[in-house]
Amino acid sequence: MKPKFYILFCYFTIVFGLGLYAFTLSKQERVRKIELSYCSMYDTRTPTSLKMYALIEKYSSEYNIPKYVAYNVAYRETRYMGPFHWRYNPYQTSCAGAEGPMQIMIKTCNGLNKSRYSKKELRRNLELNVRTSMKLLNRLHKKYKNWSVVCGWYNTGRPIVNEYGKYCGTNLNYKTKWIQLD
Repeated sequence: MKPKFYILFCYFTIVFGLGLYAFTLSKQERVRKIELSYCSMYDTRTPTSLKMYALIEKYSSEYNIPKYVAYNVAYRETRYMGPFHWRYNPYQTSCAGAEGPMQIMIKTCNGLNKSRYSKKELRRNLELNVRTSMKLLNRLHKKYKNWSVVCGWYNTGRPIVNEYGKYCGTNLNYKTKWIQLD
């Protein structure tokens, strides 16, 4: 299948493909099932925004990170706006040298993972980047016990409550920034 056709196929499957079964579920349940199941995580034609959604869901659960914290960090770092953000570009480098969708520093990545990854690998490997981010947030929360302090540290490298920390640590309505299909 050609990439454009595949994306259109996924889109139409999402919008029209649930049939009668879809009407037995609430809207929230329908969207969640669609987002997690219709396009393969490892298929290169799957939109990056859906891959990000699946990875954040997986690793935030695995590392006990509240969804609002995980998604707020993704939004503040690279403007991730949910699973239907078709034009999302996670392959970014900050002026400070942080890499990828969750803007992780290479030194932090290698220290947390006890490995030697390259900057390019950290930037291009979504799973490595998101997993490392959730691992870092988990470790910081065990130490500081306050999400605003944790997010401030994530942003600055110091345990402070700045505007970034307040936003990421307290904004429970993270989906208001998401692109909707409706």
